[in-house]
Amino acid sequence: MPPPNLNFWNVHRICAEIDITSEQPILDLSGVTFFSPFALVYLGMFFRHFNSKGSRFHVMPPTAPHARGYLARQQFWERFNFDPRTVKLERLRRLTTTTSLNDIVDIEINDYIADQVAEKLVKVLTDCKCQLPAGKVALIASELVDNFAQHSGQNLAAPTFQFYPTPRNLLIAIADCGIGIRESLASNPKYAWLAERPHHVAVLEAFKPTVSRKPEGGTGFTDVLEGVTELGGQLRLATGNEYVIVKKGKATAGRMSFDLPGVQIELSLPEGK
Repeated sequence: MPPPNLNFWNVHRICAEIDITSEQPILDLSGVTFFSPFALVYLGMFFRHFNSKGSRFHVMPPTAPHARGYLARQQFWERFNFDPRTVKLERLRRLTTTTSLNDIVDIEINDYIADQVAEKLVKVLTDCKCQLPAGKVALIASELVDNFAQHSGQNLAAPTFQFYPTPRNLLIAIADCGIGIRESLASNPKYAWLAERPHHVAVLEAFKPTVSRKPEGGTGFTDVLEGVTELGGQLRLATGNEYVIVKKGKATAGRMSFDLPGVQIELSLPEGK
């Protein structure tokens, strides 16, 4: 059974324990009382990836009303292709809150999607009286969404965010289940060498200025990383079977228990740093 608190450090482990080969894989979330934004989008992309291959999961929802309600508010069941009966039942639990987006958004490719998400984030920060600089946070979110919009292709990315009054901390998470950073960069002949390297090597390369799959180059994640560092925050990124964490300008890498395609990111921005 999964731990009560699902977050960056353990959500990949419960995915690795699911028997994907069974006729209807089972995930028991009944004992979960808290989902971090990263856990939410990681699980969502896990389901979306396997749903696209014809798998249909039996998910036992949380018994804790606040945890189950959180999934409903985020439209988790609708976004990640659950059956109409589940969607109808869980929709009854949907309430509103001022500290989150209240809906996972699919990032569709248009000229305004990054600004639209950033505007919603600013409203959340204003409503909950967060003291983080809204303009800088909105710029970071806009850059991140724009990056995913350009690279996710048909594998739509999904962001969500949550402000926690205690402690005063904002979490922004966004994920897709596309080709991932390594394959994307390796499509540029200049970075073809990355195709045979571990995922974390490609991630660290993507953080460098001008590194991009585009021949003309680009900022990649550089602007996002600089903004997070400036605000005293932390960036946590998973891709394939590895992760990279950047805090105070220092990067560490490690292994994910499950090899999930695409890229899944969480930014942690503390207030008052």
